[in-house]
Amino acid sequence: MGYTDANGVDLSGVSGRLVQTVDLVKSPAPQAIATDTVNGHVFVLQVESSATAPQGNLYLNRIDRLTGAVTGSMQLKGFGHGLSMGAEPVGADTYLWTEVGPLHVTSSGTTFGKAVTRFRFENGAVLDGALVPQERKFTPPGSTAGTGPSLDPVNKLLTVMYHKDGRRHFTRYDAAAAAAGTWTPVGTTFVMPDAEDVTPDVPSSYPLQPKLVSQGFTVLGDVVYHYQWAPYDKENHPDTVPSEFPGIAFLTSYSWSTGARLDRQVVTNADGLTRREPEGVAAEVDPATGETRLLFGFSNTVPGTTGSRDVTIGWYPTKPAVGGVKVLQDWEDLALQPGVSPGAQPPRGRLVALAGTTYLQLRGTVTCSPGLTADARIGTLPHRLRPTHLTRQNVPRNNSAGRCVCRLEADVHGALWAYGATTDNAVTWIDLDGVSVAWR
Repeated sequence: MGYTDANGVDLSGVSGRLVQTVDLVKSPAPQAIATDTVNGHVFVLQVESSATAPQGNLYLNRIDRLTGAVTGSMQLKGFGHGLSMGAEPVGADTYLWTEVGPLHVTSSGTTFGKAVTRFRFENGAVLDGALVPQERKFTPPGSTAGTGPSLDPVNKLLTVMYHKDGRRHFTRYDAAAAAAGTWTPVGTTFVMPDAEDVTPDVPSSYPLQPKLVSQGFTVLGDVVYHYQWAPYDKENHPDTVPSEFPGIAFLTSYSWSTGARLDRQVVTNADGLTRREPEGVAAEVDPATGETRLLFGFSNTVPGTTGSRDVTIGWYPTKPAVGGVKVLQDWEDLALQPGVSPGAQPPRGRLVALAGTTYLQLRGTVTCSPGLTADARIGTLPHRLRPTHLTRQNVPRNNSAGRCVCRLEADVHGALWAYGATTDNAVTWIDLDGVSVAWR
């Protein structure tokens, strides 16, 4: 049995999808994630390559949460590594909370910002951390290294993580007061328990590095969520560990009030990505349903490249199942290819979870004019429905010479294909009502 925390999150339970395999403005891996659900944005930080720029430079991507299209970007010079981030809607604008210089360089050469700042997103703008006024920077008292902010969208509290006495500390502040320059701690400070970076003994195809790598944090109410990564130990096992498989992702939850670990689970979402590296965690309130959700990101290598990365973001629900069924994404229209039209019932899709398994369900019909005479793409799934493994099912089609079934396939990019048409046996319509296939 899984553990359900005070927010309704079960880290071993089912999960949904926000966006999948979205290409970013530059090549490096994504880092922190955050969303502005009021204005419909997803924000993703990425570190600019140190081969072409000074350490500590970041790119900030703005993505449309419905289409997955990148709608803008900023360059942040001398800001750090992008461990965590908060997005705050203010009218039609979005303000971002991030780390900022002065910079702290670790023994391994990774650069983090030692202060926290807040700024308005301006498409195309370049911000220089060295030029941010001191009154717009906050360094936690006693902090000795990098820091990072995260925003609780329900309780409007900003949590700042910092290093002190060799341990991770987390202190909360009223977000509105902090934005105005008043940094008065709210409640107690949470200190990460000792030895929480030791890699758990879990089944693994390859040897794991002995220590976990922090990939972000967020706080929701009384629960602290820490995203971590156990990379495969390629350095000590170069001949047995393939480079395209990076390791295992973990999410751990803690009680802020007691300091106790609540749960730790391997994150299984998006397991079909080529290079599946955990990057970024955040909380949001779904604008369509009002449900609070825990978001987590993955980096992936863009197909056909060796170093370009894209981002996939999944989420854990907090509302309980109704009648044993949990709707992870309600019915959405499918985008159809030219020459493919909706039938009497427009084609739609949704995600539901039943008994721990997530299913992609489709309904409606499509007509094809003048008819498919070869295997063809007929449509595209929205990002929320795209699987990370190829899914397929046989479906009814027009009966011609005794042939009345074709095969439907959906790939990781959401492309929906119909197979089985020939020049002497055209497919003129396809019925989607019976599609219910394991999504992952």
